[in-house]
Amino acid sequence: MSKIPELENRIKSFFGYSSDSEPYEKWETLAEQTTHLVDEYGWNTVQQAFFRYVQTECKTSDDIARVAFAYEGLGWNKKPVPNPYEFLGYLYYKAGFQKAPYDAARALDDLCITVLPASGYPEANIYYHPYYAAEADPKMIDAVERWRQRESGKTDEDGSPTNDSKEPPENPKQQENQ
Repeated sequence: MSKIPELENRIKSFFGYSSDSEPYEKWETLAEQTTHLVDEYGWNTVQQAFFRYVQTECKTSDDIARVAFAYEGLGWNKKPVPNPYEFLGYLYYKAGFQKAPYDAARALDDLCITVLPASGYPEANIYYHPYYAAEADPKMIDAVERWRQRESGKTDEDGSPTNDSKEPPENPKQQENQ
C-alpha cells in the first residue's frame, strides 16, 4: 500500500494550517511532525509532494507567500531541489513574478537565494553575488515564461507543444553528472 496519500495529507495539514482558526499549539505539533517527513519518506518524495500541494492548493500570491515562509521555516530551503529553476519559476509565476505583492516577493526571494545555491547554482548566493535578483536572472525569467505558457496551453518557441506534465523537467545539471 502506498504511503504517498498519507504524506500528502500531512503536508496539506501543515501547509494548509490557518492560524486564524486553530490554536498555536496545534501548529507547533504539526510543525514538529512535518520536520520528520524527510526522515520518513526521503527528501525527493517530500519535495515532490510539496510541489503537488502547491499546484493544487495555492491559488493566490498570499497562499504562495504563506507556504514559502513555512517551507523556509522547516529548513527545506537548504536542501537541493532536482530542478530549482522550474520549481521556483512555478512559485514566482503563481505569485505574479515581477508584479508580486511584497510578502510573496520577499518570501520567494528568500527561497531563491537559498534553494538555488543548495541545488548547485552558486550565482544566486548573495554572499558572493550581492546584486543577484531573480527578476533579472535569465534562467528564472525563462522558467516563469515556460510555466506561463504551459498553464495557458501555448506552444514553445519552436512550435512544439508545451510539456503537459505538472512535474518540473529533470535538472540538466544532475543529468550531466550521471
